[in-house]
Amino acid sequence: MQYLYYMWEETVNMSLGTWLNVGDMNMPYGMSLDSLSMTVMVPVGIVTLCVLLYAMEYMSHDPARNRFLMTLSVFAMFMTMLVVSDNYLSLFMGWEFVGVMSYLLMSFWSTRMAAMKAALSAMLLNRMGDTFFMMALAMFLTYFHAIDYETMALLAPYTNTLMLNMLALLLLLAATAKSAQLGLHAWLLQAMEGPTPVSALLHAATMVCAGVYVLVRSYFMLEYAPTLMIGVCWLGGITTLVSGLMAVVTNDIKKVIALSTMSQLSIMMLAIGISAYDLAIYHLYCHAFFKALLFMGAGSIIHSYMAEAQDMRVYGGLINYLPVSYSAMLIASLSLMAMPGLTGYYSKDIIIESLYGSYTISGYILYYLAVASATLTSVYSIRLLYLAFFNTPKSNKQSLQFVHENIKMLMPMLMLVIYSMMLGCNRDSVIGHYSMTLPNNNHWMETEFTLPWYIKLLPLMLGMMCSLLLMYMYEYSYKNNKSNMHNYFSNRMYYDQLLNNMMMRKALWLGGMFNENMDNGLLKVLGPTGVSRAMTYMNMALMMNMLYMCV
Repeated sequence: MQYLYYMWEETVNMSLGTWLNVGDMNMPYGMSLDSLSMTVMVPVGIVTLCVLLYAMEYMSHDPARNRFLMTLSVFAMFMTMLVVSDNYLSLFMGWEFVGVMSYLLMSFWSTRMAAMKAALSAMLLNRMGDTFFMMALAMFLTYFHAIDYETMALLAPYTNTLMLNMLALLLLLAATAKSAQLGLHAWLLQAMEGPTPVSALLHAATMVCAGVYVLVRSYFMLEYAPTLMIGVCWLGGITTLVSGLMAVVTNDIKKVIALSTMSQLSIMMLAIGISAYDLAIYHLYCHAFFKALLFMGAGSIIHSYMAEAQDMRVYGGLINYLPVSYSAMLIASLSLMAMPGLTGYYSKDIIIESLYGSYTISGYILYYLAVASATLTSVYSIRLLYLAFFNTPKSNKQSLQFVHENIKMLMPMLMLVIYSMMLGCNRDSVIGHYSMTLPNNNHWMETEFTLPWYIKLLPLMLGMMCSLLLMYMYEYSYKNNKSNMHNYFSNRMYYDQLLNNMMMRKALWLGGMFNENMDNGLLKVLGPTGVSRAMTYMNMALMMNMLYMCV
């Protein structure tokens, strides 16, 4: 009976006011507490709490610690606003302020040039996505005269398919920027310049998941835009493979974890592309806990080094110095690798299987892309653990003397360890739970009952085999011969250079021209400066005229 109660729970709507009310156009403020928003609020709330507890110790010696904690808290407030809003306007306000807070958090150590450049890069690329979101909002108001989810859901089935494809494309481009999909992903790795608690919060559970949340929230448009759904699928498939290839050759420990975030977000995109919205949100739900735990484990290693090195090649032999951090990172990595019995297995594996279970050409091809990505996930996770904890120590003796566990940082990590181990067992009730608010998708039934055993076990078998092969190579036959392919992916496909030279510089030049000639030129002459001068000269002319008449 309790299960049925949860399935049939009613949405709670709270109206807080009206932004604009003109004719038949109504733009309200409000909150909607339904199963989707409440499910996303669970990882947002728990991970935020754990990160704040972690940050109190991690930033304890920073002179601006209070400002940092305040900014984190304000970020959590606007993330909550994004999730529980009942219309696109309130969601967009949360979306924008989350971007602003992320800029302030990434550039927290503002005396470091790298941190300021990273924050600026994130700001610019996110503005690009926000522009598409603004265009979608304008089209909602133009064609629907509404921005609340309920009205949009009622009108979507009767709307022109081309129009829905355009609206869904705009939302997809916005989500591509926020959720770091291929094309607008360059900011994610640079954002690792911020403090580690920022990485654990922004890039595990909250900000980067906002794009996926918006797409799932807009399922009523995506369902009637099948052409775009194929595009979402292929975008996710290519991104998850490319991010895995880049992570295998990356040496910065936080950047490896950031690339794994990019890969898992692409898995969620794959689920959205086959209409398995419940699986996408469930993977978002589970992924938040073990990804935050990985970042916290990385922070524990970095914090314990005097030089705060982030290069994995500097570490080695840390299992003897940081046994609890090793245990936490091992559980989080195994959950990320989708080892049976852990949280990640229940959410990630069924998405990969459902691609094959959709029985379409794209589904077959993307299944193998996703399997390749899952294999690469196992490889770079084992590589991270080996280089950090099992490799021959590469640091000097002086540095290793000060490596130690920090009990206050371990307490929130232990909470996330429990979630990373035991959270996934409730998957079946979650799938049924969502069937009341999202469209029914029967792919998972065919996935469960019609797939051959080797299709289901292929990701696990390939992951285990390649991980063991990697361990053997590192231990017994390691050769440091870097190929052109290694250099290509190590430089992240030279995408940053192309983006800066082909796009960013030209966009900034164009912005400078507009600022010089329009904002500070024409608009000033026709606007405040021109009006004030006209009033001054008019008064002077009147005074001179009166004096002339008096004379």
